[in-house]
Amino acid sequence: MMTILIQLTLRKQNNMYVFIVNPVAGNGRAKKIHSKLTELADYKKMSPVCFYTKYKGHAEKIALQIRSDTSIKTIVVIGGDGTMHEVVNGLENRDISISFIPGGSGNDFARGASSPLNPNEVFKNIQENKGNVDYWLGVYNMKDKDNRKFINCIGFGFDAVVTKSANQSHYKRLFNTVRLGKLGYTIAIIRELLFYRPISIIVETDNLTKKYSNCFLITINNHAYFGGGMKINPLAQNNRDDFSVLIIDSISKWKVLALFLTVFTGKHIHFKEVKIISTKQIKISAEKPIPFQADGETGKTVSCFIKKAPLPIKIKGT
Repeated sequence: MMTILIQLTLRKQNNMYVFIVNPVAGNGRAKKIHSKLTELADYKKMSPVCFYTKYKGHAEKIALQIRSDTSIKTIVVIGGDGTMHEVVNGLENRDISISFIPGGSGNDFARGASSPLNPNEVFKNIQENKGNVDYWLGVYNMKDKDNRKFINCIGFGFDAVVTKSANQSHYKRLFNTVRLGKLGYTIAIIRELLFYRPISIIVETDNLTKKYSNCFLITINNHAYFGGGMKINPLAQNNRDDFSVLIIDSISKWKVLALFLTVFTGKHIHFKEVKIISTKQIKISAEKPIPFQADGETGKTVSCFIKKAPLPIKIKGT
């Protein structure tokens, strides 16, 4: 039934602007942003079609159902990084430009794509047809599962544990309300550090296979940011050729606190326990399930293969 309704909606016009809005992102901030845009005369001139997501994964289903529609000019995503993650995993038609109006708690994709954090500025750029820059995604594959894409990073170990903790915390909504989402992530770091145990993994890159028996975390990055502005890998730049991989190995818990004090400036890469490598593809293997996160979506796995997407998506509004 939903597919039929979407098709009937999209048959109204050509060169459409389709808005996919996550009303709960940023504790309702995305919904407020869209509500203000609807009051603008320039918004109404677009004759936009809007879909509000109703549950986790809904944005992906919407994108999947509209991806072959040739009448769509641009998809405008209003939400957080998780909403954007869902849309790119549902969308395959690369003739459709995607715009991201940040309305979540982290909005690291906007930082990594050099897109404005101010919603009005992004909307103005969309109107003026600015952007359409290439953005290269990562593709990851877990054992016995279909390929998935990530916009920001995929990580294993401590960052996955912290991400899950922050997502499930009762204080996340409070901090999002007062625009202090970073503080919630910092609290999760301190809390999880007390109980976290490093993982044992095998890392296979283009030129080397190495076992890390005391790995604190490993993150594969499309750009520098995660956790709401932390420069986890300041050397990472979005490109078509390779990933920047950051590995933290054999570090004491007390030193981790010092490391995270410098993560917003990127100075932590000078710690001796931190290593950064470049590779076109990478495989992570473990003897037992280890925690992972991809754009804030968490889970566990024993094996993961990561590579570059063969073609870029087009980002409009930067």
